[in-house]
Amino acid sequence: MPTPTKLTVDFSNVAERREGGRSAHVPEGDYLLKIAGVELKAKKDDESSKYLNWKFSIEAPSQFKTAGFVYTVTSLKPENLWSLRNLLEDLGITVPKKAVGLPLAEIAKSGRVMGATLEDDEYNGKVKSKIAATFKKDQYDATGAPAATDDEEGSTSDSDDEEETEELDIDDI
Repeated sequence: MPTPTKLTVDFSNVAERREGGRSAHVPEGDYLLKIAGVELKAKKDDESSKYLNWKFSIEAPSQFKTAGFVYTVTSLKPENLWSLRNLLEDLGITVPKKAVGLPLAEIAKSGRVMGATLEDDEYNGKVKSKIAATFKKDQYDATGAPAATDDEEGSTSDSDDEEETEELDIDDI
């Protein structure tokens, strides 16, 4: 049978790519990470225990852009929501002190960037990088030296604050 010049294939009912992309292992330190996805999940042994699984690509230092993805989770348990708030704020999203509807798809597609300290994590004999802490992208210092904080530099301008906290459409509940 000759190879056709055009092949029709219906992908409409094919599952999306699983988020099992290669986990990065890079030297420990500070990086700029760009959001690449977020997925709502439940623990296998407790369906009522939900969490968000975050996927990030490395933006800087540039030599690690192709290293793979860095993953982290944020629990949706009320006593752990501080972790989600910190991550969202470090992505430049204003989080009000009230119940809201998070536009997860919009956040995932936003291309927002944050800083993160990565450290090694060994599991089942494999080492990968994990997020130990997050911070706003303007606190990233590519030289490896600790970045100055607002307290050390003086106050930041209003335009810097507006850029960092550009609002997404977070719906009131």
